[in-house]
Amino acid sequence: MRLLLRANAHRQVDGGCREVAAAPDTPRREPWQWQVRLLAAGHGPSAAPLPGARRIAEPLPDGAVLEVAADPAVVRPGVEVVDPGAGTTLDRAEGDVVVLVSSGGRLLVEGRHLLADADAMVLAGDDPLSVDVRRPDSADTPGSTDARLAVIRLAPAGDRVLSWVP
Repeated sequence: MRLLLRANAHRQVDGGCREVAAAPDTPRREPWQWQVRLLAAGHGPSAAPLPGARRIAEPLPDGAVLEVAADPAVVRPGVEVVDPGAGTTLDRAEGDVVVLVSSGGRLLVEGRHLLADADAMVLAGDDPLSVDVRRPDSADTPGSTDARLAVIRLAPAGDRVLSWVP
């Protein structure tokens, strides 16, 4: 599954913080597992619903901070910010959930999905396990030369299956 999440659809939480994706996506519906949030520059850590949650904070080129929080008994999170340049291929295991977030410009995923600044794409299940990401031609999309890609990898802890239902 791939789901494109536009920046203007991210849920506002903790005043100055936008939730990109979370499991569960509806608060208090199921036990909390993980969340991916964009914090405005100068905003402190957001509130995680579970004491002892593992947190990763990654500064982004535009001054915002990408924050990932996860229940360590369920999820092993990882974050990296990459420069896709003319193109890069991202692979993932079938059991992983991967969230891609564009920062500082526009990026093209699979040659057909244009991500603007703060847009995200969530990849889960068996489709697709590999995606190509590149900057679009700068003549077609001005402002894309500084774009970076935040790659959030959420792997299941132990033998539990990690899923995400939007």
